[in-house]
Amino acid sequence: MTARLQLVDGSRVAEQDGAKPRRARQERTRKRRQHLTEVVMAMIEERGYGDISVNEVAERASISIGGLYRHIDTKSDLLEMVCDEINLDLLDDMKRAAAKERGARAKLEAAIRTYWYRHWDSATAILIAYREYQFFGEDAKKRYRDEEQRIAEFFSDLIRAGMVVDEFREVDDRLLSYEIILLSHMRALKGYAFRKRGREDILNEVIDLVFSRLQPVG
Repeated sequence: MTARLQLVDGSRVAEQDGAKPRRARQERTRKRRQHLTEVVMAMIEERGYGDISVNEVAERASISIGGLYRHIDTKSDLLEMVCDEINLDLLDDMKRAAAKERGARAKLEAAIRTYWYRHWDSATAILIAYREYQFFGEDAKKRYRDEEQRIAEFFSDLIRAGMVVDEFREVDDRLLSYEIILLSHMRALKGYAFRKRGREDILNEVIDLVFSRLQPVG
């Protein structure tokens, strides 16, 4: 019995030891991909997606062509690499933020803040997504639409929950959900118009606007 326990324990130690280099490799891959994403984003900003080549990306990122193709299959994957980061795990983050709050208003506000902060910080990638949308493959377009729809549905669920308990007045929850999404793209689309305004000032203005729409009548 002792020998068997030792064998089991030894296997567990071996598994743990094997996990360390695997995590290290994953972290190196993540950092290389992040660096590559930053390079691609900068090049698209400078020249537009249509005017960059895979070879130029590899040269600027100080990576071999073969190394680059470990991360992509086609050139359009470079564009997706930039835009995939925008909503990565965002819906889960919104759900966690809302779950920590009590009351319909607090839950909706937590979800809006979580979404809005991510999209404020991702303004460059969002602008690229709008500007270069024609270059996305059909699968990527559908994936991004589906991601956005799931987020809109979560906003709608929170809005309807507030209407059920009379905390919010009756509104078109789907329309308001997409208005929230579009307002969160303000920095990407119209950032030049409010450069002197702070991030929190603008967010609070958006939140006031949304909840004025939901304020019960009377």
